[in-house]
Amino acid sequence: LLSCARSSLARRTTFIQSTMADNKLLSEISGEHKLKHVEQVHDASKPHIEADITIKKHDRSGLLNEIASEHQLKHADTADHSAPVIDKDVHVKKVDRSGLLNEIASKKN
Repeated sequence: LLSCARSSLARRTTFIQSTMADNKLLSEISGEHKLKHVEQVHDASKPHIEADITIKKHDRSGLLNEIASEHQLKHADTADHSAPVIDKDVHVKKVDRSGLLNEIASKKN
């Protein structure tokens, strides 16, 4: 009984300490803060292009016309193994579910 009481007291003490720490943290967050002034030295949000660099337009019309033109494709022999393998002694038959569906419908009403 004494150990149970000690355990309960330890849990309560831990809870109170945790609550006090949470309250202290919340008061620090909501308090006033003095921020230091920061001067912006380098803005890296846009690319830096030097003054002597010139950008030229590349003519892609020849490439695009070649892509859009008709091409003669060669035949490719493939070994397609994606079909499922079903043993020859396995037979799949259609199941008549009308009885089951009628039973479900009757229990629904």
